[in-house]
Amino acid sequence: MAGPSTTLTARYGLAPVYPCDAAGDLYLFEHEAPTNGAFTWGESYQIGGGWLGRVLAGPSGWMFGITTGGELRLLHYNGTRWDGFPGGGEYKVLGQGWSYTAANTRNRISVDEDGVLYTLDTSGNLKAHYYNFAKNQWAVQGALLDTGLTQYNAIVATSKGVVYMRTTAGAMFRYHIDFWSGTNPTWVRPVAQVTTGWQNLKNISSPGGEVFYAVDSSTGNLLWHSYNPVTKKWASTAGNVIGTGWNNEQDVVAQSNACSRFDWATACTSFGPRDGGAVVTRLNAVRKN
Repeated sequence: MAGPSTTLTARYGLAPVYPCDAAGDLYLFEHEAPTNGAFTWGESYQIGGGWLGRVLAGPSGWMFGITTGGELRLLHYNGTRWDGFPGGGEYKVLGQGWSYTAANTRNRISVDEDGVLYTLDTSGNLKAHYYNFAKNQWAVQGALLDTGLTQYNAIVATSKGVVYMRTTAGAMFRYHIDFWSGTNPTWVRPVAQVTTGWQNLKNISSPGGEVFYAVDSSTGNLLWHSYNPVTKKWASTAGNVIGTGWNNEQDVVAQSNACSRFDWATACTSFGPRDGGAVVTRLNAVRKN
């Protein structure tokens, strides 16, 4: 597969953004300019309630919810309603012990374009977990990608195999799986930060393609940032203000593959992954356990 392109595209011309308030009410907002960061929004409406733990948006309507008791659930929103799972019910339980709802852990979990879940524990271990939506089974669990990352207090996954990590001082570092340069995939650690000054940003998430949404905790503004991994430049150093009054949300997450710098033929769909085998291969190639 070719590497990331300098061109950022949005498959449907918008990015679904899901704010969840303190009462657990979940909404869908359509950002109509995810590739250029304009203050342009489409429809917005409530799609759920009772999301009192942690909300995570994956690709193509796939959503993860973590209860306050640590139960990881998988759901799928088809644009109109929540789909049912075999046996009834709107969610499937994927596991227990996912302790990422507390203030000191909720920023240590994120989802990339392919739907891979990344977790950074307080001991500094970064792990990858991949559930195949089409096969309804875990394909990769607890793949150890890196260790000793205790300097970071937040992570945000974005493009295929790309994870940004934030220090307590607000510096952002970019880690990634290089699966296009050589014969075998390699895990690439950064030699320098890609930006700084992000210490006051919260609810950082990505719609894919190394685009980021984040809430400025001092103003309540919703910001748009975009990094080009080919030119190694940000579209805007300060970010674009694309919304106001977002300070009281418990979570703000975006569909993780609304944007991309890769061929859309490899994108996950509402029916599941189209290159799930490739995702598993590269994760297993770089895991340390």
